[in-house]
Amino acid sequence: MTPEILEYLLRLTVIWAVLLAYYFVALRRAGFAAQRFYLLGTLAFGLVVPLLSVLGGGLPVAGLPSVTYVAEPFFYTGGAEVETAASSWSWFTVLPWLYLTGLAFFLARTLVQWKGLWHWVSSGTTDRYDGYRVVRHGNINGPFVAFGCIFLPTEMTDADLEHTALIHEASHLRARHHYDTLLLTIGSLLLWFHPLFWMLRSLLATVHEYEADAAVIQRVPVRTYGLQLLHASLGPAGYPGLFSSPITKRIAMITDKKRVGKLPTLTLFSLCLLLTGLAATCSSLSRDVIDPIEENKTLEEVPAGVVEPLKKTLTEGLNSEESYEKGYEDGKVAAEKAIEEFVDVFAETVYKKIVYPAAARSAGETGSFDFLIDIDETGRITDFKYNKENSGNDPVGEITLVGTGIANKGKTGTSDILVKEILQVLIDLQLPEPFMIMEIAMPTKLRIRFNFKLEE
Repeated sequence: MTPEILEYLLRLTVIWAVLLAYYFVALRRAGFAAQRFYLLGTLAFGLVVPLLSVLGGGLPVAGLPSVTYVAEPFFYTGGAEVETAASSWSWFTVLPWLYLTGLAFFLARTLVQWKGLWHWVSSGTTDRYDGYRVVRHGNINGPFVAFGCIFLPTEMTDADLEHTALIHEASHLRARHHYDTLLLTIGSLLLWFHPLFWMLRSLLATVHEYEADAAVIQRVPVRTYGLQLLHASLGPAGYPGLFSSPITKRIAMITDKKRVGKLPTLTLFSLCLLLTGLAATCSSLSRDVIDPIEENKTLEEVPAGVVEPLKKTLTEGLNSEESYEKGYEDGKVAAEKAIEEFVDVFAETVYKKIVYPAAARSAGETGSFDFLIDIDETGRITDFKYNKENSGNDPVGEITLVGTGIANKGKTGTSDILVKEILQVLIDLQLPEPFMIMEIAMPTKLRIRFNFKLEE
């Protein structure tokens, strides 16, 4: 779990929450096709907008002075491994495992459901209605559609009710609702933890039912269909596929004569403004963009009486050798301090994770290993290179582990076990803060020397 993922989920949540609120305020009485399009668009808009690329970026830094900084040695003790393991625990390490556990559970449940559907298709009786395949099986409790097929119980007690159910389910297929359901099923695997996703899925399922109901009452009298709904809901078994939403809402829907077929112009205009505002605030498009007013300020804004003296002062200051040297020295001091503080952060983070492997201590393996480490502007290690031979360049920091044991001079600087331990620590390591100069986060490279020593 990284800060980027958390920021993405936060922006996604804000977009979905705002658009759902607008749906309940302005679109509940819109046509069912418009509601379906809006809810699907809400899902897609929330998923895509936070991924839009950022304009601009960090300022390039060239020629940072080389700074030598040696961290305090870390002395290995017998109980250090337990203490290190305990201190390295955090939500950032637990959350990915919780997410994968939930993903595995919902994936297993979906596969079991799909296996049951395949069993009904392969072992049930089939016929066709209105060009669609109808599967009947004794274990099916109520009508529903999946993968382009209509599923029905083997025997339904009322022939008229069965005919209505076929019209209802065929309407789902004709409107391509099963494609929505498939996409929502896949989405529920990846976003199983997000309550707003489940709300959107529930609202879409309800709109699907209302759309199918609207198609049914074009062929079945409203009174007859209402009585069938009431009869089925009061029956001993019921039919969850056909009558999945509350009976009062279903009857209210089929008797509603005031539903809006076309959205008013004001509603569409306010929706466009809302989408534009969300795209601007939740997509990072405005981050790091220079204010054109600030960028284009000139000396014309300065009173005329002080323009020439100001120009002269600026020119003299920029061209003076003393000013140049002072600026260079100040920048060098600031860079050295930033590097020193960042190496402190790096060393503290690594000390919480690295150990002196017991196998290496038993074999008397010691040595110093130089790594050139690339760190991006978020503080994540993106690449590193191991120099087997000393390059002659001094490291900016050293991390020293001292363990208990007898050093074997024949195994100094050749240990694959120690190198593997360093590699395991560095891979995808996330530092608590990035490298900062003048409050600007930027990528950097660190040459770090890892020392492993043994003392009796």
